[in-house]
Amino acid sequence: MKKSNTFISLMLIAGLFIGCAGISSDSSGKSIVCISAGADKKIILYDFNGATGSLKQKDEIELPGSPGSQFISPDGNRLYVAVRSSNGVAAFKIDHANGTLKHIATTDIGANAAYVATDRTGKTLLWASYSDGLVGSHAINNDGSVKKGALSQIATARCAHAILPDASNQFVFVPHTGPNAVYQFRFNATNGKLSKNEPLTASPADGLEPRHLAFHPKLPIVYCDDEKGDSVTAYHFDRKTGQLKAFHTSSTLPADFDGGKNSCADIEITTDGRFVYASNRGHNSVAGFSVNSTDGKLTSIGQFATGNTPRSFNLSPDNQWVIAAGQKSNDLHVYKRSPATGKLTKQPTVTSTGKNPSWVQFIPLR
Repeated sequence: MKKSNTFISLMLIAGLFIGCAGISSDSSGKSIVCISAGADKKIILYDFNGATGSLKQKDEIELPGSPGSQFISPDGNRLYVAVRSSNGVAAFKIDHANGTLKHIATTDIGANAAYVATDRTGKTLLWASYSDGLVGSHAINNDGSVKKGALSQIATARCAHAILPDASNQFVFVPHTGPNAVYQFRFNATNGKLSKNEPLTASPADGLEPRHLAFHPKLPIVYCDDEKGDSVTAYHFDRKTGQLKAFHTSSTLPADFDGGKNSCADIEITTDGRFVYASNRGHNSVAGFSVNSTDGKLTSIGQFATGNTPRSFNLSPDNQWVIAAGQKSNDLHVYKRSPATGKLTKQPTVTSTGKNPSWVQFIPLR
């Protein structure tokens, strides 16, 4: 989801949709960064300097409601933004030459989508609604706009936070915090419809409450950050049946944390599968983990301070940088990432952004 976080051809080959929805490494090294400023009802664009990590604001685009999650189409040419307070999804064309976005259309999907994504072909929009307790799918028109009228709509439970398909484009997973479960679906790429898998849910230990997810690019493992558990849980993924089974959980907090209020929000994995990151709201940090290349288990590499309430963060397309948004401090924090150790080094660049920044999205240009 995070997530490709980063997805063009290399990511498709690797078979990974990262929880924050990004794109894999691109040859140009040029990117823009798009922020969802929920309270301002706009998205804000920045030029990103891949050599220095600096950000320069270049545009603001007003929306008919509060923007939330963002997702880049598999071909890297379109951006989809959930317009939560108006039950819509806005589609934009990515102008690679000028580093801008051109609005295509905003479609009412009939639900407040906490998370939007596309399937692996980019022909179907997938969405999950936290408040409505629904998941659904819509066709995407040739011009990139979302077609009115759901192809499928399935009731689950409240607190659906994310939705992403696996590499085969046959299975879709939706973490839910309240029911403490990851809902499991089958996906038909021919007709764009979702259907319930059997069993419908997979769960970690009691009280963890999975929120976002990331697929390992090589191992049959899915990682979910646990909103209430202050942790990341790893699930074995049966690629034949589309079923998950939790097997390992690692805390996102330091051992000396004083026990104050905290909740996890976002999760991302590097394109090489060697490191996983998850954000702590309360401790106000991004927690880092190294990944065992054999069994996928996690080992903490520490926590890296952010602004107040880092609801969203994103890895750059080349995985050299991380940007985290302080949802309550209304700022962006830039980090240089070590490919060898996975550790994040905070840069002097701290850029004010719009009010209530709830999503950070690198958009690679070519």
